[in-house]
Parts: sequence; structure tokens; C-alpha cells
Amino acid sequence: MSKVILVTGASSGIGYAVASVLTSKGLRVYGTSRQASERFAHFPFEMIQMDVTNELEVQSTLNRIETNEGRLDVVVNNAGLGMVGAIESITDAEARLIYETNVFGVLNVCRQAVPALRKSGGGYIINITSLAGQMGLPFRGIYSSSKFAVEGFTESLSQEVRQFGIKVCLIEPGDFKTNINETRKVASQIHPSYGDQCNKVLEQICDEVTHSRTPEVIGHVVYGILNDPSPSLRYRAATLMQRFSLTLMRILPDRWFEHLIMRHYGLKKRP
Repeated sequence: MSKVILVTGASSGIGYAVASVLTSKGLRVYGTSRQASERFAHFPFEMIQMDVTNELEVQSTLNRIETNEGRLDVVVNNAGLGMVGAIESITDAEARLIYETNVFGVLNVCRQAVPALRKSGGGYIINITSLAGQMGLPFRGIYSSSKFAVEGFTESLSQEVRQFGIKVCLIEPGDFKTNINETRKVASQIHPSYGDQCNKVLEQICDEVTHSRTPEVIGHVVYGILNDPSPSLRYRAATLMQRFSLTLMRILPDRWFEHLIMRHYGLKKRP
């Protein structure tokens, strides 16, 4: 029997790549998007309009899938928003927007997916975070911290639901060529004390994304997880250098590693 899969944020980027790869493998995939679009009619998988922050819409989507298929086997939480700006400059409303989607949206889908997966006799919850969920990055503090939060509750969720045959995993992507440069939120105001540092970091981030790999590799990582009866908790989909940075973070004194990150982004420390 083909697995039935829900992929959130599947209208483009990583979500679209994951849903497309899984569909090409013969799996039954439903994707979601906050906005409806006529172009979804040409997608190789079925799309449902759903806002992850809306509990009623999430429940309606899960009910629809269970009615159509009789089961749900896999949930891939991919929907999310990027954010750039100095911590000092980001407004409460801007921070809450990121947390509503990146944290509470994922939490909402997880909470409502567990009963459906338990009814199916088990399954998989795969939360896609970021390497930024392992380290705080300058001018991306709100984004990084939202991914930190998902990493934390995913670890707890994994321990709680193993008894039901539900396997919970994290995928931590590095940079991939997606439309995040167009959808990323930027703080509406930057304190003059930072000069043009934020803009320079933003330009560097956009350039790194533009010159990255396409995200189909993450779809193959997900497919590998679904064929592993004992998957790992974490999977890092990143370049060798990006993965090496996590090794350095573990072995170097904190301030040394902090200095390396600041140098990478061209930030100076006060003598």
C-alpha cells in the first residue's frame, strides 16, 4: 500500500521539491499552501489551501485526507518564513509573525497529526528546520530562534510518540536555491547604529542562496527516511563546509566560534 503523505508549504521551494520527488516514487502526496493559485492545477500532486496557523483549516485538511485515503502515514512540516533584521530593530508584530508560522504553525500541525498517525498504526513526522536552528546568526536572531524552538519540541515529541509507532525526525537544510529571497521578511526599520551592516548581510545571504543547489536532494533525504525502519533523529542536508561549521561549533571555545561567524559576515568586534 502506497504511503499517504502531507507536505506543508508545498507551493514552491523545498516543499515543492519534496512533494514532487515523493510523487515520482509512487507515493500519494497532498501539498498545502496558504494561498490558492490556478497554477496548482498543473502540479503533479494534489494541493489544498491551508494556513498552518489556523487550527480549523489544519483539522479540515487532515479530515479530508483521511476521508479520501482512509489513512495518513507521513507529515512533512516545511511551511516557514525567513526574517532578517537586528534584534533591537524587529518589532513585536514582526517577531510574532515569524513565530506564528515557524513555531506555532509546526506545533499546530504536529498536535493534530499525532491522533491521525496513531489511528493508522504509526508513521512519520518530519520537521524541516535549518542549520540556523543549531547556531545563532547575526541579523537572523528571530529566524534562528524560531528554528531552535522547533528543534527543542521535536526532540521531546520524538520521545513521547515512539510508543505509538510514530517516528519523528528533523531535517536541517543549509542553503538551497529556492524563492526564499523573494519571500523573506526584513525588519521595517534598522537602528542607525548598525549602519549598512544589515543590508550587507542580507545581500550576502541572498547571494549564497542564489548560488546554491536546487532542493530536490531534500526530497531524496525524506524518501530515504521513509524507507528506514529506524531513522536517525537528525539529518543535515548541507555542503561539506556548512556541516564542518557545526563541528567547529562543538570543538572550539564559544567566543572563537563567534568570531569566525562574525568574520564570515564581515562584522567587527569592539577592541
